Amino acid sequence: MKSFNQTVSDFKILSNDSSVANDTLGKSLINIALHKVLAMSNWTFNKDSKTFSSVASQQSYDPPYNAARIEYVSVTFGSVVYVPKEVRDGKDWAILNSVVVTSDVPQYWYVSNRTKKISVFPVPASVNQTWKIGFLKKNRDYSASDYTTGTVTTTANSTAIVGAGTSWNKAMIGRYIQISGTNTILDGFWFEITAVTDTTHLTVREFAPVAVATASYTLTEMMPFPDGFEEIPLWFALDKYYQMKEKPVLAREYEKMWTESVAEMERKDSRSATGLLEKQGDLNPIDPNINPWGITILNL
Repeated sequence: MKSFNQTVSDFKILSNDSSVANDTLGKSLINIALHKVLAMSNWTFNKDSKTFSSVASQQSYDPPYNAARIEYVSVTFGSVVYVPKEVRDGKDWAILNSVVVTSDVPQYWYVSNRTKKISVFPVPASVNQTWKIGFLKKNRDYSASDYTTGTVTTTANSTAIVGAGTSWNKAMIGRYIQISGTNTILDGFWFEITAVTDTTHLTVREFAPVAVATASYTLTEMMPFPDGFEEIPLWFALDKYYQMKEKPVLAREYEKMWTESVAEMERKDSRSATGLLEKQGDLNPIDPNINPWGITILNL
């Protein structure tokens, strides 16, 4: 894995210009590359999911903060997993909800273009449902400096990290933390931050397999590409840089490097893509006169 700031540093070295102006230019070009490449394909590595519990009689929920597009909704009730179908037309959704129906068996889901909330039909009847939302992550600009203030302590086999002298905040969610100088298997590995409770408590996606106390650390923005392809934005940035400098030989070389790497990443990503193709079919609302699931009908 490679950090954004290390990529900017490499840009200044390879362009042989360490000026503040070139630092700013490098950051801009690298961000352009990030947006461009991430928009090229429906990359599996740019997807994520979130789970949460339903609230009785509550139909709509906020999407994950970093979701650009919701791709699927699954609902677990008891030991059964339901995969409702997506409704894409607002008029169809309004017709479907012309009669309020509650049930613990979901049939359809919908994302409002106006509120961006995720809704399911029928309305959940209980609080025992577990929703899983699969989504494509938003593209964003990278700019944050590395953060190293204070020290950290971990507990073996825990995702919780406790800071001392730290000032962590929720803007750090999605960044990565590396705990260093521990002489353990943690050295050199990065852990994705999934939650920040307060200025001294955060949670990472993977658990820390060993305990450390008062260790130094680095918290940074990581390039959002698979291992082996982190250099693509750097090659893109250098291609554009040498075009502006009117050095076509170097520009063509870097263009070849980033385009070939993107093609290889796409081949690799397509081989790893998995999913269930399901024919959506026509919209078939529940007939309220047929009650196979103990549905409660309100406001008739």
